[in-house]
Amino acid sequence: MTFAAVRAHRLYARRRGLFGKRRWWIVQRNYENLWPYADAWSALCTLGSLPKQEAALNVLDAMRRGLKSYSGHPDVLEAGGVAGFESVVTPPLGSGGDRYYDDNAWLGLALVRHYELTGDPELLLLARRVFSFVRSGWSDDETWASPGGIRWKEPATNRSRNTCVNGPASELAARLHEKTGEPTYLEWAARIYDWTRKALSQPEGLYADQITPEGNRNGMIWSYNQGTMIGAGVLLHRLIGDSSYLRDSLETASTYLDDRGASELLTQDPAFNAVFFRNLLLLDKEQSSDLYRSKAIAYGSAMWEQKRRRHGLFAGNGSPLNNAAAMIQLYALLAGAEPHA
Repeated sequence: MTFAAVRAHRLYARRRGLFGKRRWWIVQRNYENLWPYADAWSALCTLGSLPKQEAALNVLDAMRRGLKSYSGHPDVLEAGGVAGFESVVTPPLGSGGDRYYDDNAWLGLALVRHYELTGDPELLLLARRVFSFVRSGWSDDETWASPGGIRWKEPATNRSRNTCVNGPASELAARLHEKTGEPTYLEWAARIYDWTRKALSQPEGLYADQITPEGNRNGMIWSYNQGTMIGAGVLLHRLIGDSSYLRDSLETASTYLDDRGASELLTQDPAFNAVFFRNLLLLDKEQSSDLYRSKAIAYGSAMWEQKRRRHGLFAGNGSPLNNAAAMIQLYALLAGAEPHA
């Protein structure tokens, strides 16, 4: 029903393979930024994995075409080498924007999931190229507190290293190792995870938002940061067999769920919470707990009852697409879609 509402409200521009709210008084659209686009991609992969979801699969078919609009290079999909996409659609559809490493990490995870659905090797190749861009943000400045870590965005003058980059980057590297067997990806997955654990974990097992070169932390506890590190720990446990990764994930999940019920999660962006719950359900598949699924159900029910509007879309701080994509993904997971990073 939520996907139907997205289509009914014409948030999807089929001709371009893009999403954006139409400005009704003129023909133009305000196209969505890369992060909501990547979130929608991931959500449609989750929905499309369920039976009889041809409409979602049809939209997925067009999204690669739309992705070109986030690059100033029209042949970006056909070219080789590193592929990093801008945060805003480029001219003539938009102004273009900075290239964020976290935006591209989310995109890479969606590409791997899409590859699992179709087996199309071009999707896996593009995910590898995107990871090369994300990895290029690794800081080599040994004068910084907690040297290492992937910065938030280009250019190199940006000095913030955030969990929202490093968590999904570790997951992306782990997923690429799963699909290719290449040891370099596993090395990067562990390296990024270990840095984040050392630099940004709190004593109770939760993760702060960011750290500066001077060592100052922004201690804000966002749900998606906990989620990606839970998921990265699960993936590394599977790949390496080291139980300490699983213990880390269980500790983070337990602490976060003890402190935060559905009511508090309603104050965070639905897109943040969708990342948390999809990784929590990934942990549930590794080590089942009645608590994990019940918390996801409680949150989904609260959103449906309190935040869903008469037109079928959801209220929230994010864009209409990001809010809808989050709930599409969560409800698809609760309906039986395979949990994933």
